[in-house]
Amino acid sequence: MNQRKNRRALRVLWLCIAVLALCVAGALYLLLPVPPGRDVEIPGVRGTVPATVQMPGKLNRLGDVPLVVLCHGFTGNRGGDTHFTQLAQDLAEEGIATVRMDFAGCGASTEPYTAYTLTNMADDVQSAIAYMQQEYGATGPVALVGHSMGGRLASLYPQMRGGGLKALVLWSPANGTGLQGLDFLNIDDFSQVEAVAAEALANGKAGTKWGVEISGDFVQQMQDSDPNAALREAGLPVLLTYAGHETLFAESTVTETIATVESLPDGTVVLDPFVDGDHNYFGPAGKEDPATPVMDAALRAVTEEFLTEQLK
Repeated sequence: MNQRKNRRALRVLWLCIAVLALCVAGALYLLLPVPPGRDVEIPGVRGTVPATVQMPGKLNRLGDVPLVVLCHGFTGNRGGDTHFTQLAQDLAEEGIATVRMDFAGCGASTEPYTAYTLTNMADDVQSAIAYMQQEYGATGPVALVGHSMGGRLASLYPQMRGGGLKALVLWSPANGTGLQGLDFLNIDDFSQVEAVAAEALANGKAGTKWGVEISGDFVQQMQDSDPNAALREAGLPVLLTYAGHETLFAESTVTETIATVESLPDGTVVLDPFVDGDHNYFGPAGKEDPATPVMDAALRAVTEEFLTEQLK
């Protein structure tokens, strides 16, 4: 009899230890810091793509991990004008993985800028998604965040590469129809934009005021694309932001894109926190303006809230 009682007591003891271990694991889960981002080389269509991966904490990976691909703008890099790095950290704390890359000719890319085309950008995004699914197990729902030209790419991506996305976030996208999407090349004189485009189409490339040469392929792909029509066709949940001092795009680009997103069943437009910001969501005095960190925090907050709702 005493032996049976001892065995029962031993089982109870082991059960208590197991429960305690689960409690400790739960506490560790809450305290576990997000690991630092990791620089990687993603196998791509044209060679390797330099990128940074940010994963959630290991104990945060319950089930399929959602994934967000961060797409920078024209002549930008994977830092996303300083916004992407902290956004990746914020999303990781919510259990969402991110990958951000340098598109052709940008950042650590070794390709010439003439390889910067919408098709090549879409190839790199597709390669990044496959890489994250295969190497990191980020097989949950996928979303894109795109700034400026990266926003145009995000708008067009479902049309260019088919389904598979759950949501889009567009920060000041360059969504003018056709060549109007290049209005940032010379916002004061669109005839000069048309002249640069004509030169690129005739000679294979043309110089710009931004210190880079654009290719005829890039111009042709811009000319043939209508990102707002693509948004309506895809019908995905979309978060759109524009800053109040948008000096790179024509007013028609901004108003037409806002109207498009507002017409979507799950479209959200947020403007008020950014009325004092410029195209890169900096304050009037630039990156060092006291308003810049406030605007950055607001941009990340609305993006994180939207993506957490859509992906988890």
